[in-house]
Amino acid sequence: MSDSADLTAAVAGIKLCRDIGNSAALHPFREREVMPGNLDDAEMRCYIRNDVTTYHHQTGTAKMGVDTTSVVDGSLKVYGVQGLRIADGSIMPRVTTGNTMAPCVVIGERAGRILRHEHAL
Repeated sequence: MSDSADLTAAVAGIKLCRDIGNSAALHPFREREVMPGNLDDAEMRCYIRNDVTTYHHQTGTAKMGVDTTSVVDGSLKVYGVQGLRIADGSIMPRVTTGNTMAPCVVIGERAGRILRHEHAL
């Protein structure tokens, strides 16, 4: 959060989530706001800097594709390296909008099919 624009966007995002949570449609499911609580903008920025963290679902560091930034091909083979495949979340070209576990299972299943086919198993 070293860029003030990122911090401003994070504050706006929390406010939007709060507005949605306080909507009439969600009233039957709402008890109270647990966190960050009733904070002004300055307190909210402090909260974000000190308490907000990632969910540690990094993906896309060795993306699959055919462009010059791709690391693996459609068979999970690493370009330019013989005998090496990657079959984890790093091959996803983009971060998913949900938890990464399900896509990682699909990647693993696909890797299994590829290997069974190539080795006639």
